[in-house]
Amino acid sequence: MVNANINTVAVNGTISDIVLHFLDKYKIMIVRIMSKFELRRIARSVRATILSKLEAPTPDEMGEADEVGVEEIASEKLTVFKRNTEDCRLSTIILRGSTKNILEDIERAIDDAVNVFRSIIRDPHFVPGAGSSEIMLSTKLEDEAKKLTGLDQYSYSRFAKAFEVFPRILAENSGVNANEIVPKMISSNSSEPHGLNIFKGEVQKISDLQIHDHRKTKEWAIRLASEAAITILRVDQIIIAKPAGGPKMPQNKNWDDE
Repeated sequence: MVNANINTVAVNGTISDIVLHFLDKYKIMIVRIMSKFELRRIARSVRATILSKLEAPTPDEMGEADEVGVEEIASEKLTVFKRNTEDCRLSTIILRGSTKNILEDIERAIDDAVNVFRSIIRDPHFVPGAGSSEIMLSTKLEDEAKKLTGLDQYSYSRFAKAFEVFPRILAENSGVNANEIVPKMISSNSSEPHGLNIFKGEVQKISDLQIHDHRKTKEWAIRLASEAAITILRVDQIIIAKPAGGPKMPQNKNWDDE
């Protein structure tokens, strides 16, 4: 490690005393990370490769960071890896809150926002939201079902009804009557995309609401839900576990009753 000009080592397992002695002798910093997930994330951030061998790493396997040190944030000491290069800049969001539930809600919101941004970078296409896309898909499938004959017609029709679940749940969670809102959305989407305004409980144009959903995310949601439904329909046999053992022994006859 000394010949490879390594000054920081991150490990996941235990560290023996002899290893600490030589690392301290050659002024090499060692960081013990208990979580394998955190270790993989740090390795990916500094462009390093996680090794399980005892040999010195090659230049391609070594990572690079501008600064590694310990900082105190909110009365807690943290090991900070800093990298300010243009190709890979590291950013850490520190959350603080009064209760654990608030912190979990904030973390969930930030995680959703980061995933949305990542999805936008991969595919910048969007579709009308607020239940409009599901209603349009349901209407198109109903039109296709009317053109078919036989059992396929019922399959198309029931698949179309399944898309009405999302706007129906959206209406029920908003406190409005879903039996009135869903037919209004079906009739309104025939000419122009319309969605549900959950604040007013009304059906409005998507151009006025400015609510859109990521197309790739919605596409994968429909695909996974369809595959799950098909898997359930393919099950033609259900095995029920019963208690082991043979027939029950007859109970002793009570001669006093006779």
